[in-house]
Amino acid sequence: MHITLDHHSKTPVYLQIKEAVLAAIRDGKLAPGARLPATRELAQQLGINRSTVAMAYEELLADGAVESFVGRGTFVARRTLAEVVPPEERTRRAPSRKMVWEGVFSERAQSPVVESLLDLYQVSTLRDVISFSGSFPDAASFPTREFRNSLHFAERTLGDEVYRYGPVAGYERLREYLAQRMRESGVDVTADNIIVTSGSQQALDLIARALISPGDTVAIENPTYPGAMTAFALAGARLLPIPVDEDGLCVDVLENVLKVQRPKLVYVVPSFQNPTGACLSWERRRRLLALAREHNLPIVEDDYGSHLRFDGDALPHLKALDDTEHVIYVSNFSKSLLPGLRIGWCAAARPVIARLTAFKQNSDITTSPLLQSALWDFCRRKRYEAHLERIRPIYRARRDAMLERLAADFPSGTTWTRPAGGLFLWVTLPKALDATELLYQVRQQGVVFSRGRLFYCDNPQRNTLRLSYGHVTLEQIERGMRIIGATAKAMLSRTTSRTAERFHSRTVPLV
Repeated sequence: MHITLDHHSKTPVYLQIKEAVLAAIRDGKLAPGARLPATRELAQQLGINRSTVAMAYEELLADGAVESFVGRGTFVARRTLAEVVPPEERTRRAPSRKMVWEGVFSERAQSPVVESLLDLYQVSTLRDVISFSGSFPDAASFPTREFRNSLHFAERTLGDEVYRYGPVAGYERLREYLAQRMRESGVDVTADNIIVTSGSQQALDLIARALISPGDTVAIENPTYPGAMTAFALAGARLLPIPVDEDGLCVDVLENVLKVQRPKLVYVVPSFQNPTGACLSWERRRRLLALAREHNLPIVEDDYGSHLRFDGDALPHLKALDDTEHVIYVSNFSKSLLPGLRIGWCAAARPVIARLTAFKQNSDITTSPLLQSALWDFCRRKRYEAHLERIRPIYRARRDAMLERLAADFPSGTTWTRPAGGLFLWVTLPKALDATELLYQVRQQGVVFSRGRLFYCDNPQRNTLRLSYGHVTLEQIERGMRIIGATAKAMLSRTTSRTAERFHSRTVPLV
């Protein structure tokens, strides 16, 4: 088996190793039962960190391509169990031939954006760790008793209606509430402009299916929410990266791009941008809308958390500034209330809603009428506003604790954002550090986070990471951040030492 690494590739090194091993297995170069090199041995051969090889082997093990035995090594999975499994164990296990799924998945299912989404999912669902991954709200603050009362009310009042198929566009009373809520924030909509979806992710998927044809270009923030990248990429779009800074989407870059390219739409998270936490400034909001009108460019405004602001004055939604129906507004209750509800919504011009409704009919027919009606009752009793008032100070305290630990524990040269709301902040480590290596090291100590490279559609920055404070306690923040900071310092020290050694080994005395 020969492995050649491309250090300029967008594919992480550990995934390159994984794919090389899988290719060797498919080509017969690695037979069933063949022993793979030890992680230290392969790392030395490739000139990389041992932890990178270990991550590749973990991926292969999770996929069932290899088997690992303590004290014996890692072997290519066998259809027969000879040589790998001891004889006494072999007699108790009948050989089986499982479906080989490699090579069966579609090109879309094997695309890099799907791989990134799977990576995020695997890390965010780990148990028994301090997790700064995932954008989840605080479970301890879930208003479960109040929502249970609303569920009982919906059952008693609406009877069998909540157990039947409901309107595809959503429960009418909930849509009317959402329209009224948006009108209070300056958006000119009625219930006919709204469709209720199974979370905002379904809304993005429906938008992509309704607006994107294969080969279309979508202007998208870079970095950005991976779920949006996946939705548009799987619809066949080419992603056009637009950088983000402390004031959100760089609208001047988009303006220059529009002089030479014609994207089908632009996707933006203007409030507490995912993953950086930046807010699109007032001036940029106006400029973005002006560009949309000039170029007849739809804007998809993903507003997962403007209602989670705990510092400063609120900025108007793009949809509130839009009097020409260029903005398609998407939001949800998952980040601020109960993730398990899976209720989001989309507000747009009626022709857009009509087509989204048709695609939703074919997707899941309807979002749960029982949960929609209970949510309507919960909201109409002002319980949602009361819940937001309770959780905002909690998130502010956790953000502040995380900022304190960043300043105290992380290596010199680290920078970070200071979001005025939302659920996470963005960290840039010294350039010598790799967040993938750091994640592997701290994972062994019971801490995980989201690697920044998973949020890029182009030119991923390997020294970035996203930290979520929504679902961790103050004690977990202090302990977990100390571990990440200390590990990063140790890695940086080793990297600096190796660099110094290489420098001194190359110096020649002058005679």
